[in-house]
Amino acid sequence: MTINRLESGGRKEIALIFTILISFILTGICLHAPVYASEVPYEIAPIKAPFDMPQLERPVFPDRIFNIRDFGAIEMDEDSSFKNTDIIHNTIQTAYRAGGGKVLIPNGRWLTGPIHLMSNINLHIEEGAVVIFTTDREDYLPVVRQRHEGVEAYNYSPLIYAFELNNVAVTGKGRLDAQGEHWWKWYRQYGAPPRAIASKAPLSRRDFGKGSGMEGMRPNFLVFWKCENVLVEGITLDDSPMWNVHLIYTNNAIVRDVTVNSLDAPNGDGVVIDSSRDVLVEYNHFETGDDAVVLKSGLNEDGLKINIPTENVVIRNFEAIDVRTGSGGVVFGSESSGGIRNVYVHDAYFEGSDRGIRFKTERGRGNVIENIYIRDIRMKNLTYEAINVNTFYTGPGRVGPSPLIRNVHIRDIHIDGVPTAIALIGLPEKWLENFILENITVVNAEHGARIDRVKNLTLRNVNISSHSRAMIATNVYEFAFQTVRLHNNVSDLPLLLKGEFTGAVFLGDYPVGNIEFGTGVSEEIIVTEPQIQAW
Repeated sequence: MTINRLESGGRKEIALIFTILISFILTGICLHAPVYASEVPYEIAPIKAPFDMPQLERPVFPDRIFNIRDFGAIEMDEDSSFKNTDIIHNTIQTAYRAGGGKVLIPNGRWLTGPIHLMSNINLHIEEGAVVIFTTDREDYLPVVRQRHEGVEAYNYSPLIYAFELNNVAVTGKGRLDAQGEHWWKWYRQYGAPPRAIASKAPLSRRDFGKGSGMEGMRPNFLVFWKCENVLVEGITLDDSPMWNVHLIYTNNAIVRDVTVNSLDAPNGDGVVIDSSRDVLVEYNHFETGDDAVVLKSGLNEDGLKINIPTENVVIRNFEAIDVRTGSGGVVFGSESSGGIRNVYVHDAYFEGSDRGIRFKTERGRGNVIENIYIRDIRMKNLTYEAINVNTFYTGPGRVGPSPLIRNVHIRDIHIDGVPTAIALIGLPEKWLENFILENITVVNAEHGARIDRVKNLTLRNVNISSHSRAMIATNVYEFAFQTVRLHNNVSDLPLLLKGEFTGAVFLGDYPVGNIEFGTGVSEEIIVTEPQIQAW
C-alpha cells in the first residue's frame, strides 16, 4: 500500500497507518459477523425510524382452522396429478363465510393452480408441506388486474393473488414451488414486453398482457393489490416466474422470515414494494435472480398519472447472497414515477451479489426519491458497485421529466472486495442533492469513489483504499470533508477534483498536497467554512 505525501512528518504517518490497520481489522471482524438470525424472534421489535411511522402489528384472525384435507384435497404421488385448485378455493370461501380463520395446507405435496385469497384469511403452509403450482398456463386464466414492471395490465393470474382485501396473510414453514422454468422459456423467446410503449396508452387500449392477446408476459408469485393489513411470514418461495412478493397500492404490510430462492429466474426480484405505504420487511434471506429488496412506484406516463408514492418503509436484519443480473441487495427504482420517500434500511449483509445499495432512474421517470436512511450494511465480494446512485440508468438519449434524488444518508458501511466502491452520478440538468456518507470503510477495491454532478455532499469518517485513484470528483459543489482518508496503490494523488462547476470544497484536515486539480480548477475552490450536514 502506498501512502502519498502528507503535510507533516513521521508521527502523522505512523498514526495514520495504525488507524488504517485497526480499521481493516475491525472491518474484517464485522464482515464475518452474522446479521441474519437463525432463530427469528416471534415478537416484532419496535420500529424506530427517523421519520413518523406507525408501529406495525400482525393482523389477527379468528381462532378457526379449515384443513384442505377435510375438504377432499388429494396429495401428489407417482400415480396422481390431481389439481386441488377448486378444493383450496372452496376451503377459502367456507372460511370466509364463517367470518375468517386459518386455511391449513398440511404436511404433504399438493398440486394446484393459482390461489385467490379473501379477507380475514390466513393461508398457512404447514412445515413439511409443499405447494406445487401447475405448469398448465390455461389454469391461470381468466386474466386479472396487476402491475407488470411498473405498468398496469390484465394478465395471467399470479400464483397467489389478493385483490382489494383487508386482513390477509400467507404464513407457515412450508414451501411454495412455482415450477418457473416453463415461464422462463417465454423470457428467452419473447424478451421483455414493451412496457414503455404501453405506459403511453390508457389501460383499456393497452396492447399489453394476455387480456389484449399478447403472449410472453409472466405472472408474479404473490401479489397483494390494494390490500390493508398484510402478513407474509415464514414461507419459502422457489423458482418464481419472475417477481416473488409484490405489494401494489398496499398499506400496513409485514414481510418477515421469508426465504426466496430464484437465482435462475429472469427478473426474480425478492420483495417488491410498489406504491405502498407503512411496510416492514425483516429477517429475510434472499438468493435471487434480480434485486433482493426493491422499492418502486410506477413507470413513466402510467406511474406519473397514478402518482402514488412508496413511503414509510423499514427494511432490516436481512441478507442477500449471490443476487444476479445487475441487481442489488437493496434497490430504489428504476420504476419510480410515483416517488419514493421515507425509507430506513439497516443491519444487512450482502455477499457475492452484483451490487449492494443501488438507486437507478432516468429521464422520463420524473418525481423524487428522497429522505432515505441506510446504515449498518456489510458487503463482500461484489461484482460491480457497492454504492451506486445513477439518474443516467440506461444512458443518454432518454427524454421526458427528469428525476431528482435528494436527502440520502448512508452510514456505517463496510465494503471488502469490489471493482468500484462508490458511484454517484446525477443528470446535467438535475444533480443529486444533499448526500451524507459517514463511517464508510472500503478495502480491496479496484476503484474507489467516482462522483459526478452532486450538490451538497458531506463525507465524514470515510476511509477508502483502492488500487487505482481513490476518488475522482467531477462537478461537485458544496463538498465537505471531515476525517477523510484516501489511499491508492498507484503514483497518482488519491483525490482528483475536476469539472467547471466544482467549487465550495471544505477539506477539514484532508491535506491539499494529496489533491490533483483538473484543468480550470485551482485551490481557489477551497473554502474555510464547512458545509457539514447532520443525520
